[in-house]
Amino acid sequence: MKKLLIAAGITVAASAAYAADPATLAFVDRINRTVEAINPSDRSAIRAGCASLIQQTFDLESMAKSITGEAWSRMSAKHRAAYVKGLAKRATGDCTRSGREIAGNEVELVGVRSAPDGDSNVAVRQSKGKQRTVIWRVRPAAGGELKAVDMTVDGRSLATVARRDAKAILDSSDGDVTALVRSVGG
Repeated sequence: MKKLLIAAGITVAASAAYAADPATLAFVDRINRTVEAINPSDRSAIRAGCASLIQQTFDLESMAKSITGEAWSRMSAKHRAAYVKGLAKRATGDCTRSGREIAGNEVELVGVRSAPDGDSNVAVRQSKGKQRTVIWRVRPAAGGELKAVDMTVDGRSLATVARRDAKAILDSSDGDVTALVRSVGG
């Protein structure tokens, strides 16, 4: 019975990869091309690889708009650009701190699930080390390629944490968008 369940699990995981649409497969391939080139012994290569991964995989402007909520409409174009830049900087820093685990650690597609709002959740598992499962919330960008608007690792959602932090800054600063921008280093 146990062997049958294991075989069924392998079949389901394998069929998830084969059933994925070309845009999902291209998204996973972009991740793999980036992480496979990172040398785990080279801290500057890890940082550069993480910066590239963030720019290639995330729709940072959509994330920023969602994270800041109503404050987005009160931001000037300069504030918005600085916040997006700061968000990228923060995400790159988070990635860099886990860099040795990420470097050279390709991912395999585990499955894809559609969300009610039209986004999709793409689950991937690292091939080595802790073999973490990472869930990317993606949506089509211009040209049809998928871009992430959130990433969840070990139950920790990047967007949820950033949204909570943004709310705390806005609450403590009487809604000051400049303080919000500074909070992410923008």
